[in-house]
Amino acid sequence: MSFKVLLVAAVAAATLGGGAQAASITSLYNTGVDASGTPAANNATEIHYTQDGGPNARVANQSNGYPNDVWFGDDALSSWIGPKGDSHLDGGYGEIYDFQTTFSLAGLDAATAAIVGQWAVDDVGLDILLNGVSVHPALVGWNYWSPFSITSGFQAGVNTLDFIVQNGGGPIGLRVEMTGTTGSAVPEPATWALMIGGFGLAGATLRRRRMAVA
Repeated sequence: MSFKVLLVAAVAAATLGGGAQAASITSLYNTGVDASGTPAANNATEIHYTQDGGPNARVANQSNGYPNDVWFGDDALSSWIGPKGDSHLDGGYGEIYDFQTTFSLAGLDAATAAIVGQWAVDDVGLDILLNGVSVHPALVGWNYWSPFSITSGFQAGVNTLDFIVQNGGGPIGLRVEMTGTTGSAVPEPATWALMIGGFGLAGATLRRRRMAVA
């Protein structure tokens, strides 16, 4: 194999190992969607978010009727979610609800991770927590989106997002739309081996050439 070919292989390995291209956080989901990210049917069990530590949240879209004549309507990215045990999504007055979801950064660079999105609640959004740490102030509103962004606090492996909502009486609900990216992917062991091997072969070939010239 020629030195030129070896050098090209080494450079290619280094490019792969650098992971310069942004990677999506594919395990991050909006509220009220199925495994493919498509809004689920009305009254379907919410599969990506738990409510207060249990699988007791459900999807509510416009076919649910009330309270969706008050909340803003459906789109192609998400649906509202709320308590599963009540047809009107009613909750206790003043009660605080924790809607929690998890996502994984396995194979991704947690140091460069970021999430941008928007959320709406009925009645009061108290906070958003990433891995138990507050990352967003409160908001009030069920007929408009409030933007949020998270740029720190991520950890390798599984991460947890909590959306903390307080009910003011009547229905309780949450809606979230968000996307996540990392600045680079963590190279796989095989990629590191290819990169190191490529540079090693290129270096060995260069040394042999110098010795032959001498």
